[in-house]
Formats: sequence, structure tokens, C-alpha cells
Amino acid sequence: MSSAAPALLQPWQASEFESFLRTCLDENTRSQGQVATFAETGCTHSRYGLRLTLPTGAEVYLQIVAARPPDGRAELQGEPPPRLRAAALPAVGKTPLTAVERYLIGVLTARQDPFIRRVEPLSAANGAIPYGLHVTFHCGAAVCCYVAYLVPAGYSRPLGGPYPALRQI
Repeated sequence: MSSAAPALLQPWQASEFESFLRTCLDENTRSQGQVATFAETGCTHSRYGLRLTLPTGAEVYLQIVAARPPDGRAELQGEPPPRLRAAALPAVGKTPLTAVERYLIGVLTARQDPFIRRVEPLSAANGAIPYGLHVTFHCGAAVCCYVAYLVPAGYSRPLGGPYPALRQI
């Protein structure tokens, strides 16, 4: 009788990070929105991503991209990042995208996953894509979650095109 070896977890792969982030959002007892994968929503912008429906009814589409592979020199696991409190997302009015970033960082760091070394908001980097997350793993790999589209409550189409520079939704 042979037993299959357990699969090695590789959360730095976009497909596995999509599942991981969704699980973190689903497990969050203060979950403040509904979550679906791009595949479930029919979004064809990218192979991997999540649609987060905010309490206001607005939708944030997060594209998930493996940004850097493991470097092969570092340990796979280590000290998790400090636990940060998730930002509350408003139920009415506009939601700042920095609050969405803080909410996602809080959800990820609450898990205290030993694979994750650091979670940073893209808004702090002032890069080409203004909002999202940069997740660095102990193994040297990195994943980015870009705010790819924003759909205001009551709308059926995104505002601002891909990677909008809007500050709130």
C-alpha cells in the first residue's frame, strides 16, 4: 500500500495565491464583502484574480501575478509579518482604495502564515500601478495583487479603464 506524498505548498504561484487569499478573506470573521474568482465572474482580463464586492456594493477586481520566482537560496518559511489590524470598510459612501489595501493587509497578516515575509501596499511605492499589494515570501518569491478594475455600486462597467488611478470608489 503506497501513500501519495503531500503536495508542496507554493503560495507564490498565482493560482495558489488566489486560493490562499480567497481562503483568508472567507475565514475572516469580520469579512466585509463577497469574494469570487475571475473565473467564477467570467472576467477574462487575467487568468488569476479575485473580485471583492465591498459593503457599499462597489466591486474591486484584483489581478494576481507571480512577480518573482523563489531564489533557491533562502528558507521556504520563517517569521510571519507583524499582524496588522484590518481597516474597516464603510457600508455607505465612498471607500478609499488605501482602506481596501489596509483591509487586505490585515486579512493576510492575521493568518500569520510562515511562508509570507512582508506585505506592502502599492500606494506607498508610487509606482505605475497605483493600488494593490506586493507580497514577499521568505523564499525570495513575490506576488503582486493589482487593483485592475473598479466598478461603482449600481454600475455594470468599470470606471477609469485598467489599473485606474482613482483614489476611492
